[in-house]
This record gives sequence, structure tokens and C-alpha cells, in this order.
Amino acid sequence: MAYVTCPWCLAPQLVGDEVAEYRCFTCNGKIRFFECPHCKLVQSVHREWEAFTCGKCDRKVDLPREHSYATATKAVRAQGTGLPWPRF
Repeated sequence: MAYVTCPWCLAPQLVGDEVAEYRCFTCNGKIRFFECPHCKLVQSVHREWEAFTCGKCDRKVDLPREHSYATATKAVRAQGTGLPWPRF
């Protein structure tokens, strides 16, 4: 089980290692995992965001419009939480 944090409500959650996305139990948001192309940190991001701020290098990362489950990053690799862009 992976222990991840929801990027929207910051509630910690346990999810299966091989899931590519999940629904937050607290805020009901759709969360997926994405690797920052700059620093390679895998983090949880809200599925409906078009871009996010990396939680490690603090850079803007544009999310792809289409993503497949086969190539998606899995929860077991998540080590951080993305922040909304623009940052509040």
C-alpha cells in the first residue's frame, strides 16, 4: 500500500501500489500521479488541473491532455505532492 497525500485537501491516504489514479476519501477529488520532467519527483496532482507547481523544484509543469493507464505513473513511486498553479 502506498501512503500518499491529496494535493487539494492535503489529507493522507492509503491506496494500492499499482493504481494510476484514485478518488480522495475526504474531498472526493480525482487524483493521479505525475513525474516532474525537471527534477523527476513523482507526485500526486489533481486530475482536472491543466498545470501544477512542482513540490520540489517549484517550477510550472504542464499536464498532458490525454494520458493512458498503460504509461501512467503508479502510486508506489509517489514521493511528493504537487501544488496548484498559479500557486496561492
